[in-house]
Amino acid sequence: MNTMSSVKRVLIIDDESDICLLLSGLLRRLGYQPTCAHFIEEGRQFLTTQQFDAVFLDLNLPDGIGFDLLPHIKEGQSEAKVVMISAFDGQAERRRATEQGADYFIGKPFTRRSIEQALQTIQV
Repeated sequence: MNTMSSVKRVLIIDDESDICLLLSGLLRRLGYQPTCAHFIEEGRQFLTTQQFDAVFLDLNLPDGIGFDLLPHIKEGQSEAKVVMISAFDGQAERRRATEQGADYFIGKPFTRRSIEQALQTIQV
């Protein structure tokens, strides 16, 4: 049996390198295969060329807001679950994330537990 196909692929789109490192390290330990992008455009390119099981999407990016990428993710990878991550953890952000198709919302700073909880909830 090919075990590579069972590894879940996760795209992290966040402009903070330390967040990418932290999150990808955590995901790797949990058995996922993470890929990092620091810009919306970079994330869009990964989404065009690769399939992902989940996307951790930061709200504020240097070249736009994460919400702008949601329709692209849902269109191109309808199976992928989207977890919004943001330092702006208000009801308005959470409501908008849900309305625009995000499957989960995590406020920053996040903990290992909140990431595990998100992955359990979205069942990836």
